Amino acid sequence: MPEIHEERLANGATVVVARRPGVPLAAARLQVRAGAALDPPGRFGLAQMVAMVARRGAGARSGRRLDDLVESQGAHLSASADEDAAVYSLSAPVEALSSLLGPLVDLARAPSFPPAEFERLRRRELAALAHDADEPGLIADRAMLLEAYVGHPYGHAVEGRVKDMGTMRRADALAFHRRHYGPTLTTLVLTGPLDVGMALAEARRRLGRWKATVEDPPDWPSPAPAPRRVVVVDKPDATQTQIRLAAPGFPRRSPDYFPAAVANAVLGGGFTSRLVEAIRVNRGLSYGVRSRFAMSRSTGLFTLSSFTKNETAGELVQVALDEIARFRDEGPSAAEVERATSYLAGLYPMSLETHDQWADRLADLQLYGYGLDEVRDYRERVRAVTAAAAHEVGRRRFPADTGVILAVGPARQVVAQLERFGPVRVVPVRRVL
Repeated sequence: MPEIHEERLANGATVVVARRPGVPLAAARLQVRAGAALDPPGRFGLAQMVAMVARRGAGARSGRRLDDLVESQGAHLSASADEDAAVYSLSAPVEALSSLLGPLVDLARAPSFPPAEFERLRRRELAALAHDADEPGLIADRAMLLEAYVGHPYGHAVEGRVKDMGTMRRADALAFHRRHYGPTLTTLVLTGPLDVGMALAEARRRLGRWKATVEDPPDWPSPAPAPRRVVVVDKPDATQTQIRLAAPGFPRRSPDYFPAAVANAVLGGGFTSRLVEAIRVNRGLSYGVRSRFAMSRSTGLFTLSSFTKNETAGELVQVALDEIARFRDEGPSAAEVERATSYLAGLYPMSLETHDQWADRLADLQLYGYGLDEVRDYRERVRAVTAAAAHEVGRRRFPADTGVILAVGPARQVVAQLERFGPVRVVPVRRVL
């Protein structure tokens, strides 16, 4: 564990400094709780646009001047968003951190949203969304969000939709920033071989001058469980069918996190899982299948994803549901749990090898609200999960007869195969994108 110092500034911003010896590089994450869940209706994709356009000009610097400054210091500066937050990331030689911290903070505090850059990026994103119509996997992932989170703030892709991006304007970005960006929703994480006192002083100086006042985003409830249904996204030219299964899950800070991680590793979270054995090895229905718990700040989903020939879509779904039911009924064996816990515990250190990885993890901790003890004691807590605990959480968290089964493929071949699983609704691809 690095030496970690956390401070709440007078304006409400949080600063975390983690001193790690080793490579003379520094990593910084400036995180604002202003993600895609706050996109207003008709403007899906706006949170990501705000983050991307901020990178093209902030404070007194244009995008070109930011590029020149970052490149002259041998650094990298990027911006992105997910459903819960916008994240501005900096990696730089440790001696350059002081000169780059101000520009980093300005991306969130004082973006200029240059009109020409906004329009260029909007057109680029619009072209990318149009291109996604040729990617069945992306269509399936986006349709899954729409169907699993009907009417929920998480119910759309971060990238947005063609019709929204087509009408988005710079004024929308200005209004979003004014309403949702402020110091009380902001965390700055600094990692590397830092002088802690100097890093904290620099953070106070750069971040402490931000005076905006905004409201906290709400914690949204999970979608209510509903009887299983089937949605087919009609893509007549598809030669394979993409399959997704989704059901309500839980937020990252849930006490179910560790037993669910082990249970899912047994079911479908690794190459030796039951789903891989049943679907790939024994029946040759697909090259790949995976299940996971996708967790956000407010809630989450259990998801299963795979693909197969159009002719075997129904067979793959049946095998997947049979394996889920078998886990719910019988639970895992002691040997399966031992293998899963060894895999998870052994893999974990590789997720914390670099300063950037530590910056990401400490930012996640602030965003999702779980404790530092989960980072420190991860391997011990994974290894403490028993077969009985994994079975119990599987009974509650793996879907029995709820959720949505989604297929992207030619409806004329797929619908009849899936009718046995629930009422089927067919939608055209254009409604997803």
